[in-house]
Amino acid sequence: QAILCLPRSFEYSQKNAVLVPVAALGVGGMLLYWLRSGRKIKTIDMGDGWWGSGERHLKGKEDASIRPFKIETSDKEIEDLHRRLDQFRFTPPVEGAAFHYGFNSNYLQKVVAYWRNQFDWHKQVEVLNKYPHFHTTIEGIDIHFIHVKPSYVPHGRAVRPLLMVHGWPGSFYEFYKIIPLLTEPAKHGLNEGDVVFEVICPSIPGYGFSEAPHQKEFDSIATARIFHKLMNRLGFKQYYLQGGDWGSRITTNMAQMLPQSVKGLHLNLVFIAKQSLGRLICTMLGAYVPWLIGFSREDARRFYPFMQKNVYDVLRESGYLHIQATKPDTAGCGLNDSPVGLAAYILEKFSTWTDKSFLHKDDGGLESKYSLDELLTNVMIYWVTSSIVSSMRYYKENFSKDPDLSAHKRVGVYVPTGIAAFPQEIVHVPRVWAKDVYKNIISYSYMPRGGHFAAFEEPKLLAQDIIQFVQKVEQL
Repeated sequence: QAILCLPRSFEYSQKNAVLVPVAALGVGGMLLYWLRSGRKIKTIDMGDGWWGSGERHLKGKEDASIRPFKIETSDKEIEDLHRRLDQFRFTPPVEGAAFHYGFNSNYLQKVVAYWRNQFDWHKQVEVLNKYPHFHTTIEGIDIHFIHVKPSYVPHGRAVRPLLMVHGWPGSFYEFYKIIPLLTEPAKHGLNEGDVVFEVICPSIPGYGFSEAPHQKEFDSIATARIFHKLMNRLGFKQYYLQGGDWGSRITTNMAQMLPQSVKGLHLNLVFIAKQSLGRLICTMLGAYVPWLIGFSREDARRFYPFMQKNVYDVLRESGYLHIQATKPDTAGCGLNDSPVGLAAYILEKFSTWTDKSFLHKDDGGLESKYSLDELLTNVMIYWVTSSIVSSMRYYKENFSKDPDLSAHKRVGVYVPTGIAAFPQEIVHVPRVWAKDVYKNIISYSYMPRGGHFAAFEEPKLLAQDIIQFVQKVEQL
C-alpha cells in the first residue's frame, strides 16, 4: 500500500513544485505593486500659504515677475558700523579658556580691529555682485536668489539646473567658491563626463536679502513649497537639489513634496531622529560587532565612543538651538543691535562646526580654513539686512511643531539620493540608518576631510561628489 501511494505523492510533489513558486511570484508581484503604488501616494501635501503683512488679498494675481537686484551700501551704513565697533566693551577671558567658553574675547579684539580698520565692505559688495541677483514675490514675500549660468557650454552638453540651499548661520555667500566649479568644471580640473550646471542659490525667507515672513508658523515645508514655485517660475520642470544644515531639511521636504520634479537630491548633512529600542540595541552592538548591524569600519570610527560623539559633543554645540527654538527674539535683540555680539555669535559656529579640535585653539582655528574677509562678509549679510532675529525664528517655527524633526520621516524619499559624509560634521549618520528615510541612495561618500560648512570650506571636494552623483543619476 505504501508503494502504491508513492506515485500519487510524487504527483503531489510535482504539483507543489510548480504551484509554490507560482504562488510566491504572485504574492511577490502583489507586494511589489503595493510598495510601488505606496511610493506614489506617500508625499507631503504641497498646500499653500501667505506670509505677507496683513490678510491675503484675494483680488488680483501675485506679481510673478523676476526683478534684477543689486546689493548696495552707503557711507552712512559704514559710519554707523564703525561707530558701534568703536564702542566695543571688552571682557577679558579666563586664563587658558581657548574656545571652551565660546568665542575667545582676546581673539575677538583682533577680529574687531580688522573689521574696523582693514575690512573693505565696498569691495566685498562688488564681490557679492559678481553673480546676478534677483527678487521675485512668492506667497506675499520677496524671495532673493542668485542664478548663475555657465559662460560657455561645449557642444552636445546639457545644462542641469541645480538648486543649492544654505542653512544657519550661513547664507547664499557660502556657495561663491563652489559655483564656478559647477558652472565651468573644465576650467577647474573637474571635466568629468558631460555634467555642467546652472546654479540657483536662494536665501531662505528671513535670511539676508529674502524678506522675513510676517506670519507665524513659517517652517521648512513652507520653504520647500516656495522654492518649488521659484524653480517653476524660472521655467524648470525637473531639477537637482543640494543642501546642508537647514538646506538639507528643506531639499528633503522638496523631494517628499514633488518627487516628479526632483531628478536627484544631494546632501552633506542627514537628519535622522528615530529613537527605538531596536536602535538602542544596534548602537550598543555596533561598538563591538559593527558589521552585524551594517556599520562599516569607517562608520564605527566616526560614531564611537558613542557618548562622547553623540551626546556630550552635541550638547556642547547645541545650546544656541534651545534658545532659538523657544524664545529667539530675546537674544536676537542684543545681536541685532551689536555688530560685535553678532560676529561672536555667528563666527563661533564657524570654529567648532568646522573642526571639533578647534575648541582648544585661542583663535578657534578660524583663519586656518577661512579668511577674515570671507567670515565677515557672511556676518555683514546678517548685519546690513537686520535678519539675525528672523533667521533665529526659523528654529522656533520648525521645532515648536516637530520637536525632534521626525514628523516627515515616515514619508520616504524615493528620488535618487547622494550623501557626502564629512568627518567633522556635528553628527555622523551611517548609510544603513540613512536608508530609513532615503530609500534610493545611489551614492554615499566618506569624505576625507571637512566639516559642517562643506561648500565654504571644501568646495572642490563637494563639487566632485555632486558631479559624480549626477553622472550616476543620468546613467540610470
